[in-house]
Amino acid sequence: MTSLNVIRVLGPVALALSSMALQAAPGDKTMRVYSTRMETLFIRLDVNGDGRLDASEVQGRRALSRVLKRQNNRSYLLLKDLRLQDSSPSGPRLKRHFRQADRDRNHRLNRQEAKSIPWISRNFNDLDGDRDGSVTLEELWNHQRSLAPPQRLP
Repeated sequence: MTSLNVIRVLGPVALALSSMALQAAPGDKTMRVYSTRMETLFIRLDVNGDGRLDASEVQGRRALSRVLKRQNNRSYLLLKDLRLQDSSPSGPRLKRHFRQADRDRNHRLNRQEAKSIPWISRNFNDLDGDRDGSVTLEELWNHQRSLAPPQRLP
C-alpha cells in the first residue's frame, strides 16, 4: 500500500485528531492543524488518486485555489505544496513585514502604515475586526484561520 493510500484511509482519523488539537491547543499548533486539514481535503479531492490536484479539482475551494496560483509554471498542486515547511509557513515572514510596517512600534498598523503591505491595505476594513482603525497581528491570524476549510465531523 502506498503512503498516499495509507493517508487516504486515515484521512477521517487525521481530521478527527486535527479537530481535537484545535480545541486543545491554540497558537502555533493552529497552523499544524490547518495544514492537516488541508492535506485531508487534498486527499478527499484527489478522486483519481494521481497525487495531483488540477484547477478543475480545486474549483470552489478558495484556499486551495490561492495555493495553486502561487505555483510557478505549474498547473497542479502536489501534497507537499500544502505541508508546513517550518513550524508556521507564513508566520515568520508576516511577523517581519508587520514589524517593518509598524513604524511607531505600537503593535498595530494604521491605514498609513498598512500601505507598505499592499494586501493589508486593500483589505484593511475586512481585517480590522474590532473596527478600531488599526490592524493587529492577532487580527491577521484570525483572518488566516477563518480561511481554513470548514471541519466536518467524522
